[in-house]
This record gives sequence, C-alpha cells and structure tokens, in this order.
Amino acid sequence: MDKKQKEQNKLLKKVFILLGVVLIGFLLVFFILGESKTIRYNELTFKIVQEGQLTFYHTTLPLLKNGTKIADWNFYLRTNPNELKSIPFDGNLSVRKMVVFNPKEELNCDGDGVIAIGNIIQNLYGYLNVTSVIRDENATCDVTGRYSLVDMKVANVTEVKQVGSSCYEINVANCEILKGTERYMIEALSKINDVINKKN
Repeated sequence: MDKKQKEQNKLLKKVFILLGVVLIGFLLVFFILGESKTIRYNELTFKIVQEGQLTFYHTTLPLLKNGTKIADWNFYLRTNPNELKSIPFDGNLSVRKMVVFNPKEELNCDGDGVIAIGNIIQNLYGYLNVTSVIRDENATCDVTGRYSLVDMKVANVTEVKQVGSSCYEINVANCEILKGTERYMIEALSKINDVINKKN
C-alpha cells in the first residue's frame, strides 16, 4: 500500500467516524425530544397534546370483549398526571355497575365542573360499562355493595377518600375540581391497567 492510499484510508476512516458521531447525536436528540412529549404515571404512558393554549394528557386502554381487544379507549386529562400524585387518595377503588353520583351545584367552577363530571360519567364509566348513573342526594353508602356512591363537595383540602366498601368523597378546595376528579380517574386507570397487564 503506497503513502497516498494510506492517507486516503485515514481520511475515509475519519469521515466514517464523523458520520457515526453525527448519526448517534441525531438519534439521541430525536429520542430525547420524543420522550419529552410523554409522561409516565405508574405503568401508564400519557402523550402531551397541545390544542391551542390548552394542554391535554392523553392515554389509551384497550377495550376488551371476551378477552379480545376490539378498540382503544381514549382518555384525556387536563392535569399533568405527576401533579395528581400530590392529591391524597385514601382507600382502594371499586366501581359497581350502578353508581350514585352526587356533585354539588356550587362546583361549577367556571365550567370546569361540567368538564370534570362529563369526563367521569361518559369517559371513565363508559369504559367500565357502568349500566346506570343516577343522582340521589339522599342516598347513603350501601354496606352490601349493590352500588357505588360518589359524593363531590366543597372542602378545605382537595382529596379523594373512601368512606365505605364502594363509597367515595371527592373533596374539592379552591375549585380544583379537575384535579380532584382526575385523581379519582387516574386511580381507576392505574388499577385497570394493572389488571390488563396481569392477564397478558
């Protein structure tokens, strides 16, 4: 091998090394930017979706029929799931096929109440195939577990508390109704996801 060919081989080797470094750098940037658009909460992955000035946190769970996936069910939260960890959830979540859902009227919260209640009733309870959702402010916690009772009320601290076998209080402070209801929802989503993952 002559001197000119050795120099060309060295130059070619440097070019390949430079291309490799550039490719690795590109892949790292692509991976980091892709990861920054997702959030992990327990075993759930949420994609950050920007719609104008609104930020949504989107995840899907498989809709199963006889153990076979027939579709993806979409869930959108308005609160960063990792922020919801700071909202206390005292108890274990269990939702029956019939739910007595009692939100207080003063929890409209500039329209956030409508969003929060709709997200639970139509989205979460729809996914869980709840057959009946009624409002009955005189209902009490059923010790036999025939139905779930969810009372939403104004309180000094935003939290979710289990007060019976399938009875819950979503307490809302400072009109944090989205945070309170989404804490309830994310507890359900995490539990559902755990059950699905154990079956697979």
